[in-house]
Amino acid sequence: MSSVDSKLYQYAVQTAKEAVALDNQGKYRQAMNKYYRAAEILMQFMQYNKNPQMRKLCQRNIEEYVDRAKILKSHLGGPRSARYITKSSESKAGAVDSESGAVSSEEQELIDTISGTIITESPNIKWDDIAGLENVKQALREAIVLPIAKPQLFTGARKPWAGILLFGPPGCGKTLLAKAAATECKATFFSASSADLLSKWLGESEKLISSLFKVARLKAPSLIFMDEIDSVATKRGEGAESGGERRVKTQLLSEIQGLKSTHDKPLLVLGATNRPWDIDNAMLSRFEKRVQVPLPDLKARAGIFKIHTEGVDSALTDEDFVELAVRTEGYSGRDIANICREVIMLPVRELDMSGLLEDSNKEVIIRDIDLKDFKKTLKKVKPMTNKALLKQYNDWAEEFGEI
Repeated sequence: MSSVDSKLYQYAVQTAKEAVALDNQGKYRQAMNKYYRAAEILMQFMQYNKNPQMRKLCQRNIEEYVDRAKILKSHLGGPRSARYITKSSESKAGAVDSESGAVSSEEQELIDTISGTIITESPNIKWDDIAGLENVKQALREAIVLPIAKPQLFTGARKPWAGILLFGPPGCGKTLLAKAAATECKATFFSASSADLLSKWLGESEKLISSLFKVARLKAPSLIFMDEIDSVATKRGEGAESGGERRVKTQLLSEIQGLKSTHDKPLLVLGATNRPWDIDNAMLSRFEKRVQVPLPDLKARAGIFKIHTEGVDSALTDEDFVELAVRTEGYSGRDIANICREVIMLPVRELDMSGLLEDSNKEVIIRDIDLKDFKKTLKKVKPMTNKALLKQYNDWAEEFGEI
């Protein structure tokens, strides 16, 4: 068996295992699609593998997968799940019922296609959960929240942005900002990273991207958040770019370019990147609004310390939080969060090292964290963003414009 054959067979086995897992969880429609997919892969494998015993084994597995898929299909032929399908007697077969939110079987398959890869959720992150970044929050309100919450304000030439790009150092809250915006406007939040969108199998990435945008239109108002978008939108024609990567970029460009959004069903694309200078110019032009997410300022850093020590017994005063903010200039929100996690574990570590936690029946008293704990930790934890990188972000913002 060649290495290509081996990989194809392993992929079929893995897909079949996923089908069984979904079947056991009661996710029958997704399991059915996986069973059919595993059978298709095995049939492709049989075209290249001529070993009689292996072909016989594959044929038996294919029959088992198809039989199980047919049983699930028959089971699903009864009353549909009310989550997506609530057909009325007046609805035409295969049509979408706009009032009840019903979807056709084809659209249900699209939902199932992305459900195992793309995170679809209604986040519960509020603006208050993010310290500082007031200018960025206001920009996102104007670009995302208001067009969905107050569509009557955006008529005629006043149209909402179709694509927004957040750029800045890692750990500054770009993902949290996207979730907070989705929460604020009560939109369906689709979270897709580069790892979610890229597949080594021919044509699957393009199909997944197409399905993502179709489902987003179906479940509008929707916000598609594409994290680390530079990974799938690098400049074309540079480096060791494969044909598959180019097709993925072309598909993504086509979907964003052809984005159709209406007042009652708005759809927005929000990209985030730590390396905006790597993004292809054609893709960059699709993001009509570009917003820089900087490192937190003094007030924001103090707020981040308070957020990440909430609910923990502490001897810290407001003055102590200000002092910590002064000491952490140049730190990102993620850096500060990691510092807080380390500090709040110190009292537990002390108890454990002293042997007081060995007796599960013995009551222990955990001490409060204090400013000394933070000073001790700050000597070991340094910021991840240097001045040279910050200058690069500022230079790029000046050249391409922070709109």
